[in-house]
Amino acid sequence: QPLMADGESFDRVWSAANLYDNPDADGLKELSLIGRYHGQAWYSESEGESDQDWENRRIFFGVEAKFADQFTFESQIAIGEELDPFYDGLYVTFLEWERPDGALSISGGRLDYLYTGLERSLSSKRIRTMERALLVNQLMPGEVVGLHGTGEGERLIWQAGLFSGSIEDEFTSFDGGVAGIVGLAAPLSLFSDSGTVFLDYLYNDGDEENNAFEPYEDIVSLWHQGESGHWALGLDLTWADGVGEVSDVLGFTILPSRFIGSDLLMAGDSLEVAMRYHYATSDEPGGLSFARRYEQPVTLGAGDRYQSIYLGTSYLIYQHKLKLMAGAEYFRMDGLRQDGASAESSRNGWSVIAGLRLYF
Repeated sequence: QPLMADGESFDRVWSAANLYDNPDADGLKELSLIGRYHGQAWYSESEGESDQDWENRRIFFGVEAKFADQFTFESQIAIGEELDPFYDGLYVTFLEWERPDGALSISGGRLDYLYTGLERSLSSKRIRTMERALLVNQLMPGEVVGLHGTGEGERLIWQAGLFSGSIEDEFTSFDGGVAGIVGLAAPLSLFSDSGTVFLDYLYNDGDEENNAFEPYEDIVSLWHQGESGHWALGLDLTWADGVGEVSDVLGFTILPSRFIGSDLLMAGDSLEVAMRYHYATSDEPGGLSFARRYEQPVTLGAGDRYQSIYLGTSYLIYQHKLKLMAGAEYFRMDGLRQDGASAESSRNGWSVIAGLRLYF
């Protein structure tokens, strides 16, 4: 039998963050504290080299206010990994307007970039793996300053955005040029009972002062998310055109997952498993770098062909608001050049990560 009869205890704890709630008010309707904590232990090994540590991967804290039926204001700060400095810049600060029927929304300010590709379009609060794949982190920005809109028609979902190419701890100097995105999505089932196909395009003007976007002028992602019963399947094909002498790159990801069951140890909990295969290649030698986290501490150099296989699990105690995650990943880089060597080589390794994730 589950250890708890229901999730009321978690509801009470999480509701403590709701400071004000009056849906009948003309002005301010809701005011809440919001935040996120991701802490994890990791171990990496590659051909005799190893490293391990604990990291406070993400610590965000702020407020959310809803007013006048259609507006939401959100602001969160980033807190230093070791709590020193405590204030480590803004994470996000934006104002969002949403039409009452939800068919159109516009956001402006400092935004978390959740707009391109299978893995970067999903918040870290809900991703099924401990980390996103190598090419996602090599291509996609983190936070950006600008405007983003999304809307729904009878058959299509669209998005568009315009962003500054520069970013600072709080806002932007507007000195780094511009970047823009467009995207379309439509219902389409591939290898699943129901699903959606997406086509996203990111353009970066390549300004020399750009520090918000990676050095790729054009990024195109064609991806699909589908579901069949307890199974889910994500597929992603992404190509990017490097700025100047930066190599073009191409990557493919397949990410299946399965819901195992619920009410296992307590009422309302659930268990999921996920697997990911990721392949990336570059046109020029050295176009792919090992992941900064977990791989670079035990590897050196850059290559032109990369593969990884991930297997992990998520134990959702209180949906995604409180969960335990763990995963292991094997990686291999080919076409590798290390320490100025002219000959190509290859290197493989693996990493294990486990941690706690929560948000409110």
